[in-house]
Amino acid sequence: MVGEIKKSKKIKAVIFDLDDTLYDCSGTLSRNRRRELARVVAKYKGCTEEEAVEFLQKDEEVRKYGRYEGMAHRLGLPPAFLDEIQVVLQKSPDLNQIKLFSDVYPTLKALRGKGLKVFLVTSGNCDEQEAKMSQLGLSASGGLMEEVMIVKRDGEGKAKRRCFQQLLEKYGLAPEEVLCVGDRIEDELAAATALGIPTVMLEHGQHYERFANSSQKEIVPDFFIKSIVELLSLI
Repeated sequence: MVGEIKKSKKIKAVIFDLDDTLYDCSGTLSRNRRRELARVVAKYKGCTEEEAVEFLQKDEEVRKYGRYEGMAHRLGLPPAFLDEIQVVLQKSPDLNQIKLFSDVYPTLKALRGKGLKVFLVTSGNCDEQEAKMSQLGLSASGGLMEEVMIVKRDGEGKAKRRCFQQLLEKYGLAPEEVLCVGDRIEDELAAATALGIPTVMLEHGQHYERFANSSQKEIVPDFFIKSIVELLSLI
C-alpha cells in the first residue's frame, strides 16, 4: 500500500468496480471464456491454443473493446471465424462458480457502518453484469450499495467517468472525498484520475498483471492493496 489520504478531506464514499475487484473473474469466468476463444483462434489460424491465447492478450482491440473484426482482417481469417467467436461471446457463463472474496462482505458492512456511501459501477453486458450481481448478492436493494450502475465498456473509461461525475453531483461529493477501487487502468482508474478522485488498485487479476509487467505506465494509482479489507486502514 502506498500513498496517503489528504488529511484535509474526509473520505465519504467509495466507488467499487465489480470484476476482479469484488470477486475472482480472471480465475473463473474470464479463464473459461478465454480458453473457448483461444480454441476458435487456434482452429482458424492453425496454431496451438497457447499461441492463440497470446494473440488474444496482445490484440489491443480485443483487450480493450472486445472487438475481433480487426484481428480477423489482420490474420486473414474467414467470416466463419467471427461467427464462431460470437457464439462464444453470447454464451451465458456458468455463474455458480463465482463468489465474493471472503473479506468483501464484512468490509462493505464496515464501510456502511462508518457512514460512508458505497457505489458499484461496472462495465459490460447489462444482463450478464446484473446476473453476476444477483449471484453475488450485490444490489442497491440489498443494503450494502447506495447505488449500482452498469455501463457499456468503451476501453477508455469515458462511460464510467460520466457515471462518476453524476454520482459526485447527485450526492454533493468533492472528488477528494471519494475513493475509486478497481483493477483496470484503462477503465475505472483512468475515469477516476481524470476527475481527481483518488484511486486504489487491487493487486489481482489479468489487468493488474498486465499493468505490473508494463514498462510504460501513463497512470499510476494512488494506492495498491492486496485485499479489500485494507481499505479500512485508508479511511
